[in-house]
Amino acid sequence: MDAQGTKAALTEISAIKVVAPTVLQEVVDMAIQIHGGMGVCQDTLLPNFYAQARVLRLADGPDEVHKTMIAKLELKRQGFSRSAKSDKA
Repeated sequence: MDAQGTKAALTEISAIKVVAPTVLQEVVDMAIQIHGGMGVCQDTLLPNFYAQARVLRLADGPDEVHKTMIAKLELKRQGFSRSAKSDKA
């Protein structure tokens, strides 16, 4: 981003917005598994962490929005366009 600007890094930015919250949720889920029944008990912070991690996956747009953006950018980078699609039909 520093060298080429935000537009050049849109694919990477969208990927980070999908991967980071998903990994966070998986890590918290593993912590809950390790703690067993205590992991879902309100005596620990794990249920709150899990809820926050899930909300984070929606906060900056749902995962599907970012995945769609990645797909569009990659298709464009590969030279695929909507007009090319309609020409082939």
